[in-house]
Amino acid sequence: MKSYSSCWIDWKLSPKTMRREAASRFFLLLLLAACFLAMILSGGMNRFLSGKWTVTAILRMATAPEEGRGIAGKAAKLPGVLSASYKDPETSWKEFLLAYPGLESLRTAGGNPLPGYVEIRMRPDRLDETDIRAVEAVLRPLPQIERLLSGGEVLSRLLRAKRWVNGLFWAGFAVLCSMVFLFVFLQERTRACLLSGDFGFLENRGISAKRIASYRALGAAMTGAILSAAAVGAAVSAFVLLEQRLPVIGRVIGPAEDLLSPMSLLSFGLFLLAATLFHAGASLLGWRAAHAVRE
Repeated sequence: MKSYSSCWIDWKLSPKTMRREAASRFFLLLLLAACFLAMILSGGMNRFLSGKWTVTAILRMATAPEEGRGIAGKAAKLPGVLSASYKDPETSWKEFLLAYPGLESLRTAGGNPLPGYVEIRMRPDRLDETDIRAVEAVLRPLPQIERLLSGGEVLSRLLRAKRWVNGLFWAGFAVLCSMVFLFVFLQERTRACLLSGDFGFLENRGISAKRIASYRALGAAMTGAILSAAAVGAAVSAFVLLEQRLPVIGRVIGPAEDLLSPMSLLSFGLFLLAATLFHAGASLLGWRAAHAVRE
């Protein structure tokens, strides 16, 4: 047998079965790729919480708008900060009335009673207590700031809960991967049993079982690499189309532009590598299980 052609021995011996298995594996890999993409972009609960939770710097009443915008610009340059925006006293008053309608009389008693503030949102991957405290440490000494609001003890509990929820998300993904691996292993074992006569014929012609198993594992790895690459491409394309039609997806999971970030590209590269090894391992274990049945 030629080395390269031997890798596709199962495709030659049972092409219809291999096509059916490839189709089922593609859809399972597509499911895994979609879940993985969502976890990588969103960071679990990180992106959702970073969009809801803010660090608020309440400014003193005498702070000029230029100073407020300057503080916002300074905060936006901090490593863990996603964005920082200055809200002038007039904007503060309008937001107050939206939250508590019917209190317009408070202003007629003596002008606008509310100061301006700076609203700071943390990067999803830097939403932790250390980075929030670092932002506070930079802003607290500024004389224009009256008070910093970041949640106190509530924030600590929320971040602990976030870590638990993210852990559960990844555990669920690991269980899903294990189920897909089991499915692929059973396919490999069943096919190895069905083709045992053909493999026995090759062994009788001097081709060792170890060599056949190695060729089959290499073929499974190449098939897995092709299928996983196609699944990742399909998942990314579907996400880009959905994010354009439903902006809420971008707010909860993440913008499509983040797919091109170095971390995302590295993560997808690791996914492809894992899927390739995943198929090779399932092939070897399936061969071993089928050989044990034959013996």
